[in-house]
Amino acid sequence: MRLFSLFTFAVLSAGAYAQTLTGDFDCTAAGVYTLCQNLWGASSGQGSQSTTLVKASGNSASWSTTYTWSGSPNNVKSYPNLFHTTAKGMQLSAIQSAPTSWQWNYQSASSDLRADVSYDIWTGVPSSGDPASSASSYEIMIWLSQRGGVGPIGGNVASNLQLGNHTWNLHQGSNSNWQVFSFITAEGDITDFDADLNDFFQYLVQHQGVDNTQFLQAVQTGTEPFTGSGDLVINNFSVDVQTVGSFNSQAASSSSSSSSSSSSFSSSSPSGVASSSKTTSPTSTAGSAKATTTLKACRQRLVLLGGVGGSLTERISKIMSATAPGRISCKSYFNRLDAENETDLIVSISNGSAPSSCSECLPT
Repeated sequence: MRLFSLFTFAVLSAGAYAQTLTGDFDCTAAGVYTLCQNLWGASSGQGSQSTTLVKASGNSASWSTTYTWSGSPNNVKSYPNLFHTTAKGMQLSAIQSAPTSWQWNYQSASSDLRADVSYDIWTGVPSSGDPASSASSYEIMIWLSQRGGVGPIGGNVASNLQLGNHTWNLHQGSNSNWQVFSFITAEGDITDFDADLNDFFQYLVQHQGVDNTQFLQAVQTGTEPFTGSGDLVINNFSVDVQTVGSFNSQAASSSSSSSSSSSSFSSSSPSGVASSSKTTSPTSTAGSAKATTTLKACRQRLVLLGGVGGSLTERISKIMSATAPGRISCKSYFNRLDAENETDLIVSISNGSAPSSCSECLPT
């Protein structure tokens, strides 16, 4: 958790490969990201740091940072970080998925290293705003590493949470004008992390009182060194934020001819679903028009009722107990789909496939 952040920086000329930053607030373009040194707390101690962009391609980037810090062991010295330049400006309620992947390791680390490796995510009431500013309402940190006994702001409010296929302890506290939520790994270093950030957002909305009208203002990832020496290598990082609108657009235009894996919400399927070959077509023009109306309503219900959090099973449960606009029974429609599992069911809906007979799911 940074006490404050400086985002008035000099942006260096863009370079795709092996560019090293040495100035306190140097930054460089890195594909859809910006990589920054951000030595915001350096004055509290003594030391040095350099950060190198290794490669940036599409939605992925690799980089490294090397540092040595001493003095004021409880003060963060810097936050070398990568932040996405466009994954922002949407309300939490509109986020369909936010798949992320992060593989990293310490090439070297001193035995007295005090540091975390973490996401630093910012939300606020306005749709845009600098991190750690008057526009900030919440700072959401996800610590993948906690070395040397460093700790987050605030006290423990939940333990052994199961999110993103890992176990976390949640801390909450205040910093300046914003609240800080810190998910701290309960498993030691998580050096290979694949998850949906929306699981963390929706947990906070459903269990910790965060309003889902909050706007996502920034997604940053990096490390906070306190003291000690480290050579941190980020072998790969990616994040993608998909909204309900993009889900509908992708779903309406998706092809039913390609096969899929059972994994949903991956960076390879930005609509939030995988594609499937399991489809059935209506048999007449009139039936097709009615089925299209039905499908749109059921698909809309899927997004509005179940598309903003929870497992596939939970989403389907919500749909099955509800009736779509126009008195269309989504339950009847769902029951008639030839779906082997929840993923296939979602896929069939998103692809716009209709049951062979639509009589049970048309308006009455």
